[in-house]
Amino acid sequence: MQDSAPPYRAPWYFQDGLVQTLLVSTQHGGAWVRRGERSPLAPRLPALPWQDHVFAGAEGVPLAGRYCAHPGRKARGTIIACYGITGTMQTCWYIHYLARKAFARGYDVVIYDWRGHGQSAALSAVPPSDGWRDGEDILHIAHQAFDLGCAAPAIPVGFSLGGQLVLWSLKVAYQLGDAAITGACTVCPNLESSWSLAFLRTTVGGRLIESALVNELCREVRLRIERYPEYVPEGVLDRLKVIPDFDRELVIDYYRFSSVEEYYRQTSGLYLLEDLHLPNLILYAADDPMFAPRIVGELERRVAQNSHTKLLLTGQGGHVGYIGLPTRFEDEFWALNRVLDFCDRLSS
Repeated sequence: MQDSAPPYRAPWYFQDGLVQTLLVSTQHGGAWVRRGERSPLAPRLPALPWQDHVFAGAEGVPLAGRYCAHPGRKARGTIIACYGITGTMQTCWYIHYLARKAFARGYDVVIYDWRGHGQSAALSAVPPSDGWRDGEDILHIAHQAFDLGCAAPAIPVGFSLGGQLVLWSLKVAYQLGDAAITGACTVCPNLESSWSLAFLRTTVGGRLIESALVNELCREVRLRIERYPEYVPEGVLDRLKVIPDFDRELVIDYYRFSSVEEYYRQTSGLYLLEDLHLPNLILYAADDPMFAPRIVGELERRVAQNSHTKLLLTGQGGHVGYIGLPTRFEDEFWALNRVLDFCDRLSS
């Protein structure tokens, strides 16, 4: 990423991380859910000509996705976008904003529903893995996207928990010596699940955020009960009070972890940072209300030991917000612009 990148400047009404997180999610997310490609808040660029495709992830797990390729493999590369803990590839506004901007810059784009989410949850009873198997899923998607006409290299971009998935894809690609993925970008990646989930319960705003996420997870569980009742413990909805309850009931046994604590320690992105050997960008806001403040110092310490990682740590930005003040050079989507600048360096 270029050192001359403009610093992030939050508008006065977004200078509190919780306020920005809630309002941006409500405004942009709500407008996208209601209007889709016709959202008036989306980047003023053409809608993409998506094509649907079912990818095969690790162990052959079916993953519903969409791709959009420039004719003749003339793109700069392919961006594979991963959203956060809840939502689907249809409803997550930020991956669609990124997709529009990336396609306009000359990239092919893939979006998909990761394990246990959206249309992929309708195709398979396999639960989410928080990166444990998703990293290899992304690598499989990259190769299949190339077969469909998308251009190499692949550059995964992940937001929030999707950022953790993307960090795993870097680890897997390097371990396997697979050059399909040459680098990646993460925006507000989840880095330490146990710390952050405990932190959420210490503030009113955090408890509201977790409650909203639990409601979304319960909705996914209800769909799972309809589709695969034999894989859902009886009475599970009555026991889902906090996020770890979901992983305890539906995830850890499948992936053979002895406890939620072991699962979080094994999957959390913080413990991957020193072992990443491919170029990557981490955008992280110190005022992110989703994550424990103690992560910031640990993130800086670990990144300082890895020359492959570029950390762009900002004082403000909220969680996957980063709506800035537009200038005559760029629009208000500061984080997406920094991501694409980094992708340009990777693909040059």
